[in-house]
Amino acid sequence: MSDLVFTFQQYPKVLQIIGVIGFSLYITAFTLLQTGRICGNSVGYTCFVITAASCVLVSLISAFNLAAFLIQASYVCLGLFGLSRRFVLNRGRHACAEPEPLRQSFAAMRRQARDRTSKPRSEDQEQTRASQARHMAPAPQSPVLQY
Repeated sequence: MSDLVFTFQQYPKVLQIIGVIGFSLYITAFTLLQTGRICGNSVGYTCFVITAASCVLVSLISAFNLAAFLIQASYVCLGLFGLSRRFVLNRGRHACAEPEPLRQSFAAMRRQARDRTSKPRSEDQEQTRASQARHMAPAPQSPVLQY
């Protein structure tokens, strides 16, 4: 093992590139999460984070930092724990007769809501909507007298 570490230490530029790849994976995963492209508890997001943390861990061989090591090692351990937990839970669910509905991403829910609101309304719905709008109109106010 120490031979492998010694070999990696001979190429600090390669280790730096691996660290930058880890950084870009972190940023990509977080961007996809914030834009609603992936779900925070999805396998894809967890794999992004595990891979990114592993890359940053490898890059720490050239310039060790205890705090960074602890953070990245925690991400890898917790990510692997989450994936194994998901695997065990999903294995138990497949034995059930009725599968649970799949979770949707935020973007998919927004698309469904937009599709529902863009459907044309029938004439009865339009008349009811116009009637409600008339009843909710504000009452005329008395004029304000100025002295």
